[in-house]
Order: sequence, then C-alpha cells, then structure tokens
Amino acid sequence: MTILIVLLGLMLSHYLALFGRWRSFEWLLWPVRQLENHPGRPAVRAVLVIVLLALVCAWLLTALFYWLPGGLGRPLLALLVFVYTLGPRDLDRDVKRVLDEAEDFDGQAAARLLGVANADSPAAAGAAVMRTACTRWFAVVFWFVLLGIVGALLYRFCQQAILRNRLSAAELDWLRRLRRVLEWPVLLLMMLTLGLVTDLDRIAAVWKNYHRKYAWWAISPRLLEYAAAAALADADSIADGVRRGHQLAWRMLVLWLAVMSLMLIAGWIN
Repeated sequence: MTILIVLLGLMLSHYLALFGRWRSFEWLLWPVRQLENHPGRPAVRAVLVIVLLALVCAWLLTALFYWLPGGLGRPLLALLVFVYTLGPRDLDRDVKRVLDEAEDFDGQAAARLLGVANADSPAAAGAAVMRTACTRWFAVVFWFVLLGIVGALLYRFCQQAILRNRLSAAELDWLRRLRRVLEWPVLLLMMLTLGLVTDLDRIAAVWKNYHRKYAWWAISPRLLEYAAAAALADADSIADGVRRGHQLAWRMLVLWLAVMSLMLIAGWIN
C-alpha cells in the first residue's frame, strides 16, 4: 500500500496544479508562532513543539479519517498527507518556468525560484535542482515510508518553521540540528543513488575529497551539491544545468521507486 500511495501521490502532485494552492502551513504552525511572540528559554522547546505538533496532528487526523469512512480512511489520509507535504511548490513547474523563461533568468533568479542560495554557473544550477529535490521529494518520501504520516509531517513542519526565520537564533539552531538529523540518511541514500545513475567513480572521488576535511560520518547538503556539480560539470548554460539536474533527479527518484517495489515484494514494507 505504501508504494501505491507514493506513486499516486507523485502523479497527483505532478499533474494537478490545484494541490499547490492549498499547501499552506501557516495555520498548522500556530504553536510555532506563539514561540515567536513569546521568546524565552529553553531553546530546545522549538524542536519539542514541532515533534509534538506532528504527533498530535497525525493522531487527530488518523482518528478522524478512521471514524468517518471506515477502513478506507487510513490510506486516503496517508495519500492526502503525502501530497500535502510534497512541496510547498511543485518542483517540476518551477523547473519548467526557469526553462520557459531561460533568456530572462540568470543564476540568481533561478536560485530564488528553486529556494537555494546559489546557482551562478551551469553545474551549480543543476546542483540547486538536486538540493531542492531533496527537500521537496526525497526527504518526504523517505520519512513517509519509514514513519508514515508522522514522518512526512515532522520533516515538513521542521523545514517550514526554519524558513519562517522568526524564532530566536538559538531556537533556529536547534531546528536546523533536527533538520540535519532528518536529512542525514536521505543525503546518504541520494549520494549512493547519484553514483548509480551517473559515474560512480566520479561521485566516489567527490566523497573522498570531502571527507579529507570532514569526519567520515559528516554528510551535508553541500556534499550533495558538490557531487551533483561534478556529475553535471559539462553543462553549457544555466538552463542546460537546470534541465539536466531535473532529469537526474527524476532518474534517482525512479530508482528509489524501483527499490521500494522490490522491498514490497520481499515483504519489508507494506
């Protein structure tokens, strides 16, 4: 059932633009706004609020959907939550906008649309797409498969609370730590997948060079961006880098779905 929900959710998000219109997290992040209005200690309370919010929302929604439509309520709820947490905007449409208006887009304009800091070269533009795919697709898929709707909500709430950037510096630091923990296994799997769909030797060289400076367990978005830039080093324009980065992200996602299908056949996931 999980793989079917993921497949259907990705299709709905890709083909139906209306889902992007109701992906608003402001009303769900009301408890976070109370922290903004009442700053104080301890700083870790922001993380506790996000975790508790995800658990409470998942419990209330599960109880409601199970009570209303009966046995079909839980998979319907899982599908709705999965589609809701993809985003907040659709990556495919953002990439299409960059490519349709390629003559009017410089690297910084593309970076703003993709929600990253830098895309000032063809390889960096492709890496920006990869980083955005991590936050919009891969992290949500990973935690949804692992923890269900709680995992998807937890990651998206954490990411959205950081983007608001209205908490104290200490509270934002704790939230960024939580995001690093949530993204660590995702980035590790994305590095492996990137090597499998491109040049494994080249990605391994990036890994080795990076870990000459950092501990072996240190995996960050910057490492993924370095690897993606290396894989797209021969891109000849910003638009070409964005296009190829998007194609690469889709190839990686298809490989994830294929592996999940094998895990379903083996009985490792439901």
